[in-house]
Amino acid sequence: MAKLKKSAFVLLALFICSLGIVSKNKNNSIASSPVQEKTQGWTMEDRQAFYHTTQGTRVLPYRWLLALEDPGLFTERPFLTDEKARRYGLIPDPNTMNNADRLPIGLAKDVAPDGEFISVTCAACHTGQISFNGTVMRIDGGPATHNLSGFFIKAYAALADTLAHPIKFRRFAKKVLGDNYSLNEKTRLGLRVASELKNPVYTLVQGTLRHLYPTEEGPGRLDALGRGGNLVLGTRIGDTRNLGVANGPVSYPHLWGTTSFDWVQWNGSIQQPMARNIGEALGVNALITLQGNPSDFFQSTVNIQNLFLLEQKLEKLEAPRWPENVLGSIDQEKASQGQALYTQHCAACHESKPLPPNEFGKVFLRINMSRLDIIGTDPTAAVNFNQRLVHTRQLSQPPISLPPVITASTALEEVTRQVTKRKYAELGITPEMQNEMNGWRENKIRAPLAYRARNMDGIWASAPYLHNNSVPNLYQLLLPAADRDTVFYVGNAEYDPKAVGFQTGVFDGGFKFRTNITGNSNAGHEFRDGPRVKGVIGPLLTEPERWAIVEYLKTR
Repeated sequence: MAKLKKSAFVLLALFICSLGIVSKNKNNSIASSPVQEKTQGWTMEDRQAFYHTTQGTRVLPYRWLLALEDPGLFTERPFLTDEKARRYGLIPDPNTMNNADRLPIGLAKDVAPDGEFISVTCAACHTGQISFNGTVMRIDGGPATHNLSGFFIKAYAALADTLAHPIKFRRFAKKVLGDNYSLNEKTRLGLRVASELKNPVYTLVQGTLRHLYPTEEGPGRLDALGRGGNLVLGTRIGDTRNLGVANGPVSYPHLWGTTSFDWVQWNGSIQQPMARNIGEALGVNALITLQGNPSDFFQSTVNIQNLFLLEQKLEKLEAPRWPENVLGSIDQEKASQGQALYTQHCAACHESKPLPPNEFGKVFLRINMSRLDIIGTDPTAAVNFNQRLVHTRQLSQPPISLPPVITASTALEEVTRQVTKRKYAELGITPEMQNEMNGWRENKIRAPLAYRARNMDGIWASAPYLHNNSVPNLYQLLLPAADRDTVFYVGNAEYDPKAVGFQTGVFDGGFKFRTNITGNSNAGHEFRDGPRVKGVIGPLLTEPERWAIVEYLKTR
C-alpha cells in the first residue's frame, strides 16, 4: 500500500481543546456501582464484538498507550486505568473477550501491516449508561456521554511528558520495545515520538486561527458531518477552502432499528449502510489517499469486512425495555390514556411504514422527514451540510474527473463509492456478496433541509432530546418552547424517571448547555395554542395529557 497521508484523530481533539470546547466531565457517580446489563437481543459475543472490533481507524500506536504513565517525574502510575476512563465518560470493560488488554468500550486494537494502533469504534459514541439510586444500566446502541477527545489530549500530554524525562522514557521504551530494546532502538523510538508530537502543535495553531469550531459540543454531541468533512474533504484533499465552520452539533442517535430504515442520519442524508459506516470510519481517522499519485487514490485503512460484521450485529439489536424493578412501575392506566393522545398528536410523524420491495426484493421502513420551515428546530446542522461546497483539486483530473466544485453530499457519495469499489476489488468480493454488504441499497447521499422524526422504541433511554440535545427530557418536549429550560447541565448519568431524562442541576464537572448559542436552539416541535406557524405541530396540551404521553413512552 502506498504511503498514506498521516493526520491523527487527536488533531481534531486538539482543535476542540484550542477553542475551549472540551468539557472536563469529572462526574464519577457511577464509579463503583454494579452494572445491570440488558442484553437487548445480543449474546455476550455480539456485545464484545461491537465494543472492540476495529473499523480501521487509527489514533496512537497501540503499545504506546498501554506503556504510558501519568505525567509527573516521580509517578509510575499507568495512564490507562478504569478510573481515568470514567473521568472522561468512557466505560471500563473488565471482560477480556475480544479485549485482552481491557480497553474501555469503544477502543480496539487495529492490527495492520505497518503496525498495531488504537482504533476508535462506533461503540465509543453509541454505548450509553444511566444511573439511578446506585444501580447502573448499560444501554447498548444508546448515546454516549463521553469526552473522548479530552482523553486523547491527556494521552498526548502524557506522551510529551514521557519524552521530556529520560528515566520515564526509558521505562516507556522498555515496555514498548520488549525484547527488541537497545540504545539504538530506544533512540529511534524517541525520534518517532518527537515526530508524532510535532504535527499536533502546528495543527493546534491553525485550528485556533480558523475558529472552525465555535459552538461548544459537550458530552453526547458532535458535529459529525462538519468535523468529518473538514478532515476528509479538507485535510485529505489538501485544500483549506474546503474547511468549514462546524457549529451544528447533533446528538449520537440510538442505533436500534437503524438497519431497517431507508435513510439515516439526523438530516436523512445517507441511504446505504456501507457508505454510512465508511463515512463514519473516515471521520474518526481511518486513513485515505485523496492526493498525490492518482493510482493510489482511495486507498484506505477502512476495514469493510468488519463494518459488515458490525452491521450484522446491529440487525439483532433490540430497543431497551423500561426496567420497572429499577426505575419504578409504569402506570398502565395513565399509559393507556397517553397512547390515545400519542396516536392523535404524534404517530403521523413518528411511526414508520413499510415501503414496497426494492429492486432486490427487500422491504425497508420509510422515515418521515420534517421540513425546517415546519418543524422549526435549530436549522444549523441541516443548512450547513446543504450549503457546503467542495473543491475537488486532483479529483477533478483523470481518471476521476469530477467537476472542480461539487456539493459536500456529492463529494461524500463519490468518496465512499470509490473506497468501496477499491476495497471490493482488492478483496475479490463477488457482486452478489457486494449487494449483501451494501445492505441491498444503492449508495445515495443527499442534503435535505429537513430532519427525520425518529421512531419511539426505546426513546426513554436516549435523552436529551431534539437532534441537538437542546431539550433535557420528554416532559419538556411537550411544552411550548418558551416554557423550556434555556440553561441546564449535561453529563450527569443520574436518571430522572418522572420527567424521563437526566438530572440537569449543577454538579461538579457538568457542562453548561445554553440554548441561545448557534446550533443550540430549543425552538420548534411545539404544542401550543394559536395558528400552526413554523414550529407549532400541535395544540396546547394540559398537564395531565403531557404526563400521560410521557407515561406511555416509557412502554416503548
